Amino acid sequence: MVTLDAIQLKIAKLQKQAETIVEKQASVGLARIRELMAKHGLNLADIERFVGKKRGRKPGASAKTATKRAVAAKYADPKTGATWTGRGRAPLWIRDVKDRSKFLIDGSAANSTANGAAKPAKKTRAASGTSAAAKKTATKRAATAKRAKAAPAKKAAPAKKAARKTAGRKPAAKAAQGASAAAA
Repeated sequence: MVTLDAIQLKIAKLQKQAETIVEKQASVGLARIRELMAKHGLNLADIERFVGKKRGRKPGASAKTATKRAVAAKYADPKTGATWTGRGRAPLWIRDVKDRSKFLIDGSAANSTANGAAKPAKKTRAASGTSAAAKKTATKRAATAKRAKAAPAKKAAPAKKAARKTAGRKPAAKAAQGASAAAA
């Protein structure tokens, strides 16, 4: 009867044989590549340049030089020290905050005011000349107008179906004329 140890020895022998076969095949392939390189006068740099062109890279550019542009953090959480650049989805700690200027990092706050890009002050109700109720009413009217414009587009589809159904039939007036002519 075959034991577990005997099977494991056979497995180890077969793995060694497989490794030697892979090494032989690899050495044959590498020898063939070397022959082709010598025959055509190519070196490793030529091959790298060619592969770079195929992948859309600039010739001579390495992976180290092709890095993404870093963006400086604009906001920082004073509790955890977490930062955010102001791009992409806002993190939880600043997502629901109305006035994000509290979280501005000192350098970015100075830069925004120095460049004249500071946010203008909010208008008060008295300064703007409209009340909150008037703004709500105007918003509701705009929403109703949008729905009214969109409504005919939805009703056009059933009209097309009805037209297709009646396309093969005679109009009612012509059918009545045909029936009266047949009766006479």
